[in-house]
Amino acid sequence: MNPFYEYGKTYIAACFVTAAIYAFTAGNQPAPCRIIDACIYGSTLCLAGITLWNVFTFAFPGQHKLKYLSVLAILSCLLIVGTETFAMYLCAPSLFKYFAETIPVRILITLLIFIVIRLYCLLHNSKEEASGNELTGKNTAASQPIDRITIRSGQKIKIIPVDEIIYIKADGDYVSVHTAEGSWLKEQTMKHTEDLLPPDKFVRIHRSYIVNTNHISRIERYGEHQQVVLHNREKIKISAARYHSLKQILGF
Repeated sequence: MNPFYEYGKTYIAACFVTAAIYAFTAGNQPAPCRIIDACIYGSTLCLAGITLWNVFTFAFPGQHKLKYLSVLAILSCLLIVGTETFAMYLCAPSLFKYFAETIPVRILITLLIFIVIRLYCLLHNSKEEASGNELTGKNTAASQPIDRITIRSGQKIKIIPVDEIIYIKADGDYVSVHTAEGSWLKEQTMKHTEDLLPPDKFVRIHRSYIVNTNHISRIERYGEHQQVVLHNREKIKISAARYHSLKQILGF
């Protein structure tokens, strides 16, 4: 559940307290202007926090995560401050000149609030991810392989049995888990993923690929190297350094 919904009144109160501090520290406006400013910004911040959290629950493409976050931060600042500016112009046109002088400061403060929301969402998701790992039956102390993988998918947590995984592909700071049903991004390294999976079923055949051996149809020549052909007809190149490991698991 979105924690901003979950905490309800506490979240709304926090938004308006933040908005009051924001309004009474930005610039040198008259008191009426500050009160109107706090009400408008508090309302905007409530909606923005909920919306941003929902956006953050969808994983960004790994190799472009920083770019997408930067664009989202700029758009969020422009939208929040722009909405506030327009509302102030309509509600208090006689006081708008005082407000306009503080717009650059407001953009900076809103950017900092964006960063705080992002960090909070990362912390919240990490805690849920840890809880999800407990559901997989993972025993860290005994280093037992997992029998399923949990992946956040929108507002839900998807649980994928490892037997349904065809292969896993590196995607920047993420891994892309592929099944017959589709593919999902999980914020996790390939090394950590490899360590969690059953070693008798999964083999890393390339720096960027881990394959479920039960889904290998055949191995064929690919130039000077070899490649696996999966049951779904996809082909993945085997690196020379990983070929020996694959031979050992398949027993040939």
